[in-house]
Amino acid sequence: MAAAVLVGVTACTGPAARTPSAATPTPTPPAPAAGAPGTLSPVRLSVAAGTDPGAAAGRSLSLPRGWTGAVWANVPGARVAAWSPDGRLAVSTGGRGDVVLLTPASGTRAPGAAILLRGLQDPQGLAFTVQGGRTVLIVGEGTRITAWDYSDGRVSNHRVLVAGLPDAGHGAKGVAAHGDAVFYSIGSSGNRVPSDRGVSPQRATVWRVGLDGHGNRIVASGVRNGFGLAIAPDGTLFTAVNQADEQPFPFPGDRFGQVVREYVNENPVDQVSRLTSGIDLGWPYCVPDTRHGVTEVPYVDDPEFNPGGKALDCSRLPPTMVGLPAHSAPLGLAFTRDTSLQQTLGDGALIALHGSWDRQPPRAPSVVYSAWDAARAALGASTPLVTGFQDADGSRWGRSVDAVPGPDGSVYVTDDLAGLVYRLTPGG
Repeated sequence: MAAAVLVGVTACTGPAARTPSAATPTPTPPAPAAGAPGTLSPVRLSVAAGTDPGAAAGRSLSLPRGWTGAVWANVPGARVAAWSPDGRLAVSTGGRGDVVLLTPASGTRAPGAAILLRGLQDPQGLAFTVQGGRTVLIVGEGTRITAWDYSDGRVSNHRVLVAGLPDAGHGAKGVAAHGDAVFYSIGSSGNRVPSDRGVSPQRATVWRVGLDGHGNRIVASGVRNGFGLAIAPDGTLFTAVNQADEQPFPFPGDRFGQVVREYVNENPVDQVSRLTSGIDLGWPYCVPDTRHGVTEVPYVDDPEFNPGGKALDCSRLPPTMVGLPAHSAPLGLAFTRDTSLQQTLGDGALIALHGSWDRQPPRAPSVVYSAWDAARAALGASTPLVTGFQDADGSRWGRSVDAVPGPDGSVYVTDDLAGLVYRLTPGG
């Protein structure tokens, strides 16, 4: 089963050489994608009975035509969400150390809430999988990847799959599971750190380990912070990557190697890409080059760490499948295939963007949708699905972290700033 995730996608060669002008280094806006959500408009959030709306009181989110939105649950520090096979939503809380289990109630009432796990080391990534007829919950903690058997809202048989992981810098561990294979991220120690490639365990990487704790190995390198991990409809592993800040201008001319605010505000794009065994996404030696658009994005040499391609031949790297707005900070990644949402929204991916931390003006938190092209087994350019967490002056009342399809056909969005979970439901 684990091999199926990576089979059929062998080493790729880079795109043919192109010679665009360096005078237009900002991304080209994408054409509307097939299956795009369409125009968004503000929808006042209702409040599930028994829920405190907090910062969302009286607020609206901009949603597709006909959609409704509700403040569904209170989960302080809500981070990653995963649905259990018995229809409950597990939500991690990061530094609070808990995993909360939400059991949906009837009508418009808030779900029942219980602490499923407490006292963990910065629990972030969550994934359910099935092994030998047993449901297993995987948790990405600060320094380890852990697992429990899960049944009827309870856990047992705790074990540690991997320990001794670094937790400084981008220390949050995203996880995904596919049969007996568990995938997890180790983010970079900082913004632009070439030495991360030489430490042990290597940072800016994505790894695979078996559910038995054996076979721990690197799947992908040069992945600055690939926190968002998910299995695509074709069975391959995808990641959503937070790219670098303060990127020096990589094109020839009098601005070469300088930090140019006009360029930095839009570059480098954050990334969504397929990961195959042994792949390299280039960080920090290769920079996504959006002069060619925001899909199938090739790379240009980093002017500080890789002038002339001396450290890494960027032309040989497979292009980034989808470029997201720079500094949008994608954290959540979930596919709609085989969910009720596929029938209303389409076959594609939900990508939750946390918003920038140092861009001026700030990049707003949001949820975007990227349609799946079955013929190419690829995602297309992203389009907005949920906006409105940020006011016109750049201040925020909420920050989206994860967005997952629910068994009822709704989208459930976590918000670690407001400490809430929203239920967003397509119309009709």
